[in-house]
Amino acid sequence: MTIATRQPNFRSPAAVMAEAQNVWRRLFEHSPLPILVLAPDLRIVDANESYLREVSRSRETLAGLDMFEAFPDNPLCAGADGVRNLSASFETVLHTGRGHVMPLQRYDIQPDGRPWQVRYWYPKNWSVLDDKGSTVALVHHVADATASVLRRKKLPLPSSSRSSEDVLQRADEAIWEARELVRQTHESILACRAGMKARS
Repeated sequence: MTIATRQPNFRSPAAVMAEAQNVWRRLFEHSPLPILVLAPDLRIVDANESYLREVSRSRETLAGLDMFEAFPDNPLCAGADGVRNLSASFETVLHTGRGHVMPLQRYDIQPDGRPWQVRYWYPKNWSVLDDKGSTVALVHHVADATASVLRRKKLPLPSSSRSSEDVLQRADEAIWEARELVRQTHESILACRAGMKARS
């Protein structure tokens, strides 16, 4: 009879950390929550697939652009204040280091090669800090509220608007996925720290 023995984990701390980073990368790329990452000077660093779908843009057309060069105010809307309000929110986050939840904001978009489209959003912005407390990146998240706003106004819905039920379902899935990935990453980091202590 063969007795099964538990094999020790011989992965190096660097390998464990690399795996944890890959987990977080997958969380970012596949999350149903739309996320845009900016440098502190508001240059676009990256966007996940959910964000690109929401704004009908490609990663290639956004990478490296200033946020407000990529997403200017709609020149056809005389009262457009999206750039001003979003800029003020980013300034708040940069100065305080804390997240800022914006109220409902009209911020029209112009999909690649197509006319302007009316959009309403609930934006949230927060900073990513280094060990010294300095901002190294800004995270911009939006929830599309266009369908509910236009429904209240009894206006036709854009074809790309999703039902509120679909949005809630995607949010639930994202929360479950995030919790699972956080758990896996936490376990990987603990294993990495244990390996480092054993070597010291």
